[in-house]
Amino acid sequence: MASVARALLQLAQIGVLARLLSPQDFGLMSIVSLVLGFAYIFSDMGVNAAYVQRQDVTTEQRSSLFWLNVGLSVLVTAFVMILSPAIAGFFDDDRLVPLIMLAAMTFVLSALGQQIRMTSEKALEFGPVIFIEVGAAVLGFAVAVTVAKSGFGVYSLIWGAIVAASSGMLLSWIFLAHGWRPMWHFRVADVQSYLGFGSALVISNMVNEINRNVDLILGGRMLAAAALGFYSVPRQLIFQIQNTVNPIVTRVGFPLIAEIQSDLPKVRKVYLQTLNMTASTNAPLYLGIAFFSPEVVQVLMGDKWIAAAGLLRLLAIWGFFRSVGNPAGSLLLGMGRADLSLRWNLGLLVVVPPTLWGGSHFGSLGLAWALLGLAAALFIPGWYILIRPLCHARLLDYSIMTLRPFFIAFLSTSFVYYFLNHIESSFLKLALGIVFSASLYMTLSYFLNRDWIIEVARLLKPIQGIVILK
Repeated sequence: MASVARALLQLAQIGVLARLLSPQDFGLMSIVSLVLGFAYIFSDMGVNAAYVQRQDVTTEQRSSLFWLNVGLSVLVTAFVMILSPAIAGFFDDDRLVPLIMLAAMTFVLSALGQQIRMTSEKALEFGPVIFIEVGAAVLGFAVAVTVAKSGFGVYSLIWGAIVAASSGMLLSWIFLAHGWRPMWHFRVADVQSYLGFGSALVISNMVNEINRNVDLILGGRMLAAAALGFYSVPRQLIFQIQNTVNPIVTRVGFPLIAEIQSDLPKVRKVYLQTLNMTASTNAPLYLGIAFFSPEVVQVLMGDKWIAAAGLLRLLAIWGFFRSVGNPAGSLLLGMGRADLSLRWNLGLLVVVPPTLWGGSHFGSLGLAWALLGLAAALFIPGWYILIRPLCHARLLDYSIMTLRPFFIAFLSTSFVYYFLNHIESSFLKLALGIVFSASLYMTLSYFLNRDWIIEVARLLKPIQGIVILK
């Protein structure tokens, strides 16, 4: 329920701010977010993931890990501020300097509450964490809209992010700390073993971040800010859906696999269930966006963004294949195999940048086609290198869990789209498309993907009980 609320909030944020800000503003913000994404990798050196993976953390180690995280965040903040002129020079836009320096404040704010949230996730207490994230997002959204209405342009996005980070930190200490306070204690020996796991994860995440954002790096260099905005906003929409839906299952999958990592049949079962849940939930969303992309753009962002409809269609299909790769991350971290993740990402580094560089010569559409082609080409290698060695899942099981929901969603959405094709009103067409496509998808899933229907019904029982009690 909290994730649905967050998804609606993020859609509202895109819808409102897309009408208040220009494509150029979003283009600049995409570069700022790109810089922060790379710097964020070094803000904890991977020790928070190691903290969740380990089952025997002492009180002294936890305090040392907390202060290490805060100290690294301060250093990263200073480093980003110092490098901001050079970064702006690389992208040939001096407007980036104050934006990057201001946005860097979020590192320290996030670090002060990060371990508190990770402790709750380690204990599988996700309800309070998600509601805190939703509350922080609401406050950040309100500030962003207020600042945008005052005419401050792209700075509204920066201040919204700062308020969201600070309020998330404060709410975490109020509702999740349960009286815990870090000791004034730091010892290198306490964190040394965690840094061994974390260093491999940091290198892997760094390479992964390059592979994940090389399209924005190339776009920032080769496209004007406005053209980059037309590309980055649909891309952001796809990532926001993924970042809302996937954590419902993948954030549970990581600590759960870590807890049962010695029982391989259980690990395989949990991974395949996680994959099926992720693919079955995402498929109708991404295929719906792909078929109804002009209506989504017009209703959500307004007429001035209609040129982004073709990009959104391609990025939506790419987004589905990217989203079903997320459970592999939970498997790798849960089994303590950051080294395997690193080798995979290093291999991608040889393939992804040259492919996207070639696509970038054909503009933003070329980038989108290159992303989609890579996602399709890496489907089987991803299973062979990452999944098969860790849990011995067969390619047939892996393919069924991934592609069955995709084809069910394709059948249901394509039928409804062509049935409603004569309707001229974008809002009416989209509303009817959502209702009919969802109904047909659920009906077909009952016959073709019943395990997912049963699992969803089981998960909804506590919510039904709450409603009945109320």
